[in-house]
Amino acid sequence: ASAHEIGLIKVLEDGNYNYINRDKLSPREGLLAAYDADIFLSSANAITSDGVMVNIDGNSNRVSCIAQGPKVVFIVGMNKVCSDLDAAMKRARNVAAPANAQRFEVKTPCKTTGKCFDCKSPDTICCQFLITRYSRHKNRIHVILVNDTLGF
Repeated sequence: ASAHEIGLIKVLEDGNYNYINRDKLSPREGLLAAYDADIFLSSANAITSDGVMVNIDGNSNRVSCIAQGPKVVFIVGMNKVCSDLDAAMKRARNVAAPANAQRFEVKTPCKTTGKCFDCKSPDTICCQFLITRYSRHKNRIHVILVNDTLGF
């Protein structure tokens, strides 16, 4: 959502780039294409003021690319900056996950109430939690912090 909001996706689609739109591929094809890409665009569900990122995933495609995949460029709005890891986890679970659930055909309590119930629903989108605090691989992860409200 953040890359769309700042117009980056349109520039990539309209320009002379090999932009891979995973929505146009099967889930497996999208995952393999993402791993093979030069750069994986993402955002964070939350980020602490000292740079620790929190991401929640239902299928592991996004967090697996972040953890061990191509170079990653995060585009993160200031609305996702939290004071500490506890606040970041709360934001990811109670703001980002319910908003994300709204995009999918899932039956979860958070989709209905907007609040995390730590559910184990068969439809849960909170299967994997990734905390990224550092990358030992120089120049693999880049964060662009945008002084605006982006995404959820």
